[in-house]
Amino acid sequence: MTAMIDPFVPYAEQRRRFLAAAEASGALLSHRDHPLRGVADEALATDVARFGAPIGEADRVLVVQSGTHGVEGHAGSALQRRLLASGRLDSLAPGIAVVLVHAVNPWGMSWTRRVNEDNIDVNRNFVPFPDAPANDQYAAVDHLINPTGPDFDPNDTSYLEGVLAFWAEVGDHRAMQVLSGGQYTHPAGVQFGGQDVSWSRRTVESIWAEQLDGSSTAVILDIHTGLGPEGRLTVFQTADSDTAAAVTGARWYPDYIYRSDRSEPDPVDRGLLGPGFDDWAVAAGPSAPAETATFVIEFGTLDVMSGLSAFRADNWLHHHGDRSSEVGKAIVEQMRHHFFLDDESWRAAVAEQGDMSMHVALDGLADL
Repeated sequence: MTAMIDPFVPYAEQRRRFLAAAEASGALLSHRDHPLRGVADEALATDVARFGAPIGEADRVLVVQSGTHGVEGHAGSALQRRLLASGRLDSLAPGIAVVLVHAVNPWGMSWTRRVNEDNIDVNRNFVPFPDAPANDQYAAVDHLINPTGPDFDPNDTSYLEGVLAFWAEVGDHRAMQVLSGGQYTHPAGVQFGGQDVSWSRRTVESIWAEQLDGSSTAVILDIHTGLGPEGRLTVFQTADSDTAAAVTGARWYPDYIYRSDRSEPDPVDRGLLGPGFDDWAVAAGPSAPAETATFVIEFGTLDVMSGLSAFRADNWLHHHGDRSSEVGKAIVEQMRHHFFLDDESWRAAVAEQGDMSMHVALDGLADL
């Protein structure tokens, strides 16, 4: 039988399965409790499972994270459990540790949202507040992608005419910057990166500080879904070409890597967790790893405009709608379906490529 990741289940069940598998595998477990409750009034937390060398004794550490983008964490959680079941963590080489961080944004994972409890895209929150980058043209499209009226039809895509006109006017690169590159001025808008450090950023940085203490090299695999061709793995990296991290990416993932330079004058990747991890390590000083690399392990689902429609509908529902209404239920399902396809071929592709991406990192860590 073809291996597949498990079907979609609610956050509470994902968490239960992860904790049970981690405990059965002999993990050293710790938890960061979230102050709010989930959609079924369940407790929320970011859970941490450590294997291998103890804290302070690991030279090299691999961190595998799920749920930075909330709802995207369901596939990530399933892959983390596959790694637990693989046996690869049972006998790590001396000086190596693996840390699984389950549900960086547990609120979004429970509520089937990509953002957190403050409408913040956690993957745009890693900026040096209060000096957030400007996205001056976002105001020109907010009325298109952030509807505020009392009535809403999630099947109405007429707004795309305006979006495509804007796209044609400013070009591909600028359109991507404006529409998906994060904005810091409209808290009720889409792609909001926040105006202060979010709970999830503060929590994951505290996990890094604890788990990476004394290490010299740390690699993060941050698992996502929703961008790219259906069922296809893309490994996104933000690193200048002359860095060790870029060399590692090219060696580990030659057929999958999509790298952008940090030194671009107006990058699309402002506020991302990967550059945020690099900056955190520099600021943390000698107790943090000197060599860092982050790879976004991204599995494609539906097309870009489908994703934009899902973000738009979800944002309207959160601010103006009723989750218990028929429209509300349809929007929740729209979000779930965009980020986790029920198709068995998709779940099989995620399992195969996800396993590969994690095992390649485990094998490669020994050579760093």
